[in-house]
Amino acid sequence: MNIINLVNVLPWNPNRRWSTRPQSNINKIILHQELAEGTIEQVNNYHINPNHISDRGCPHFCYHYGIRKNGEVIQANELTHVTWHTKGQNSVSVGIMLEGNFKGTGHDLGKDKPTDEQMKSVAEIVEHLKGLLNLTNQDVYGHYHYGKPACPGYFVSDWIEKHRKGGVETVTGERLQEMLNSLGYDCGPVDGVIGRKTTKAIRDFQKDQGLTIDGIPGPQTIQKLVSLT
Repeated sequence: MNIINLVNVLPWNPNRRWSTRPQSNINKIILHQELAEGTIEQVNNYHINPNHISDRGCPHFCYHYGIRKNGEVIQANELTHVTWHTKGQNSVSVGIMLEGNFKGTGHDLGKDKPTDEQMKSVAEIVEHLKGLLNLTNQDVYGHYHYGKPACPGYFVSDWIEKHRKGGVETVTGERLQEMLNSLGYDCGPVDGVIGRKTTKAIRDFQKDQGLTIDGIPGPQTIQKLVSLT
């Protein structure tokens, strides 16, 4: 996936730097929402000046990644940086923030959900980080797991809970064929029969996505199909 690295582009607090950790210490991913309508650059500016977290300002943007409303994924800190996004979990977690203000427990001021582009990027960055850090579905959390009920909002929280339970709904043969056909992998007629043509389409899709090429629509294959359609 395409990640835009702004670690050394976004301004830093001139007097502060993050502590660091071995990347091997990371054991979870925590998703957040902005709870406002600013850009990543505006959030960074808020963080490096005196704010609710520190009257001296924080070293930098307080998450490792930010996801813009158009789906762009921004890396703002190195994974070895111990950023300040979730009290009690900072030394062992990666923080990801979605731009936007979404409805959540105790917070009804925002919109119902992130953009479709943001949710596609959520799925992609989570899969990328799970592979990079050897994490599982159960290692993906929301800030609500650690004392912030409104964060990251109802819609993303539902996605997280589904992901933690296995990540993907069961799909019918017809739905599988519809998704493959929509992505340009020709299954022929949508009849629910996983025959030779559909199996070839699955294998071609798996090859293009770097998955195990076995022609079987297992959880990883279905999850990738769902995230792309």
